[in-house]
Amino acid sequence: MGLKMVRKKITVRGIVQGVGFRPAMARQAHVTGLTGTVLNTRDSVEIEIQGALDVVNTFVRDFSLFTPPNAVITEFTLHDMEPVAGENGFTVNESRDRGPTRFSIPPDIAICRACLEEFSDPANRRYRYSFITCGDCGPRYTYMKDMPYDRSRTSMDQFPMCEKCMAEYNDPADRRFHIEGFSCPECGPAVEGFDAAISALKSGRIAAIKGLGGYHIACSALDERSVSILRERKRRPAKPFAVMFASLMQARQYVELDKAAELCLDSKVSPIVVVKKKENCGIADSVAPGNGYLGIMTAYTPLHRNILDAAGVPLVMTSANISGDPLIIDDIKAKNGLAGIADLFLTHNRRILKRADDSISWIYGGEEINLRMGRGRMPFPVKLPVAGKNILAVGAELKSNISVVSGDRLVTSNHIGDLGSPETFTHFTETVNELLEYYNVQPEVIVADLHPDYQSTQFAEDYAKRNNIKLVKVQHHYAHFLSCMFESGLDEPATGVIMDGTGFGTDGTIWGGEVITGDMHSFERKGHIGQFTLPGGQRAIVEPWRILAGFLGEDEFMDACSWAGSTAAGVYSIKDNRNFSPLTSSAGRLFDAAGALLGFRRSVSYEAEGAIYLEMLALGSSTEDFIPPVCKDAGGLITCDPGAIIRELFLLSGRRDLSYLARMFHNSVIEAMAVTAEKVCSATGTGSVLLAGGVYQNRLMLEGMEKRLARAGLHVFFNRKIPASDAGISAGQAVYGVYNA
Repeated sequence: MGLKMVRKKITVRGIVQGVGFRPAMARQAHVTGLTGTVLNTRDSVEIEIQGALDVVNTFVRDFSLFTPPNAVITEFTLHDMEPVAGENGFTVNESRDRGPTRFSIPPDIAICRACLEEFSDPANRRYRYSFITCGDCGPRYTYMKDMPYDRSRTSMDQFPMCEKCMAEYNDPADRRFHIEGFSCPECGPAVEGFDAAISALKSGRIAAIKGLGGYHIACSALDERSVSILRERKRRPAKPFAVMFASLMQARQYVELDKAAELCLDSKVSPIVVVKKKENCGIADSVAPGNGYLGIMTAYTPLHRNILDAAGVPLVMTSANISGDPLIIDDIKAKNGLAGIADLFLTHNRRILKRADDSISWIYGGEEINLRMGRGRMPFPVKLPVAGKNILAVGAELKSNISVVSGDRLVTSNHIGDLGSPETFTHFTETVNELLEYYNVQPEVIVADLHPDYQSTQFAEDYAKRNNIKLVKVQHHYAHFLSCMFESGLDEPATGVIMDGTGFGTDGTIWGGEVITGDMHSFERKGHIGQFTLPGGQRAIVEPWRILAGFLGEDEFMDACSWAGSTAAGVYSIKDNRNFSPLTSSAGRLFDAAGALLGFRRSVSYEAEGAIYLEMLALGSSTEDFIPPVCKDAGGLITCDPGAIIRELFLLSGRRDLSYLARMFHNSVIEAMAVTAEKVCSATGTGSVLLAGGVYQNRLMLEGMEKRLARAGLHVFFNRKIPASDAGISAGQAVYGVYNA
């Protein structure tokens, strides 16, 4: 029976192109003596395998054992075919350019071990070659024009293979057999300005560096003067810079790394990982002012490895953009736009076709938590438990990205940024068009935030009208709730403790410290931080000391904010005027107020700056003390008085250490929200609690809330893969569309 000849067709979908899938199939067929073919289509890899029945069955049974390490198979189908008479050998056929792409675009992959070994071997012809790559690593999404994945559809099409590379491409025994994007120093891209840039970096100057998914701006991370100049030129007074190290070995000298952080840094994504600085480590204070943590990454491309090795010191490596605009990928725009920031340029002649900001993560409980989904991680398809309509979800205003649903697949775009500039909004609209075109999706529904002033919402309203499709608006905190519920795999009602900075509420006020109950279809607001005022509206977000006017008596406020001068009196006079001082239940703004009370006296220059100041203060204390919550239940809606916390802090200020007070503030918010959640869970019979929203990027808040609720016997869930911040909003919106549109 084993000698019976059969032929079977295997079709696989998912991330199966650009990862060495075809050569892996060819090698296994050669090893097992099977004949057949393999080819790429726009959305799949098709394998036809022929041979003795038992050998073919073994091939199918062991399929997962010889698929490439970076492949992600989301669909596997098997069909019987008629054997082909006289077939000799197994061939890799030309790609078939037909049909939709269907969520198969591979993300970029950090340099692999095999390429790093060749890169480090003086006897290898690719020794120190800045563009060394293979089927297991290198650019993918950022240099792709279209699918299927062939060299002609990437920016490597302008670099024809030399004879040696072509011989490797055609040799079944070579590890680059039928790999599309590789090259060598003889035929591949070339670096320009390397020596001059290294010399400049060593002498304290600033360089613009063309990388994988865009330009970075770099300087020595050990040189206080260089970092200060970079801050001045980039108009970025305080927001932390990321630092790149040549290797884990070098990073260990400056920061504290556990095994989980090292695995994350050394992964195929190789994101920025936020870790604790070592005391007196030598990193310039201006890299992350007043912050005990540092966002670090290791050299994830061979070009970066060459730069870091030659520089000999860790480098600030921050995205190259202008005044909040998107990451620059165009050479001419870089030369013009960065001329006032960078002293010189290190570039190369391989085109970047798509932006990809670095992904950002941190480690909690030994596991990676995603903060920003970018290079190496997106776009990435997620299988849905049910099939939905064709959906476009446009996210929020800050940390913008979009999500697309077709059938039972959801994909989220790379990080776009904050929609505060024309350039970023243009990038947003380009991303919408790009993803819809790539995946051949004609939206039947567009989902947006409830906030009428968000540019993403206004875009959705216009798009729905122009295309005559259904528009659905989802309340901001419910979208956070849904992103966590979906990721956690829950299909039963749950309670959500959702805390962030700003979200438009169903009552027209600004929400942000919410306890809600709900499922995939609807939600109810069951509790919240008691409302307080924002004197000056948006101005209070930039100058958080203003918020104290609503919590303190006039004399107390003037005393606490005496440093603000005569402006303080004017602020106090408008605190009760709703035309100038809107109401909010925002946890983020409450953190801002506490930060201002405990010493944060400057204007906010980046999102959550005051809250980060407060978190860093609190890390200096281990107290478990908290201010007892003052809560009231009005018809089933529980509110916790934030004024009770702020006023007690004011009374204790000057008598207790600032770190103690900051930690007590964290504990007090945790206790107030946990007490509310417990009451809601008891009243509704829910036993699962979801933690979502940007406040949970604060280590103390996530750990404190999880432990406090777990002690009460509740099952606690929080975002790990989908960011807890507004970067997870579009995914939550898309999930709502799947179940309700």
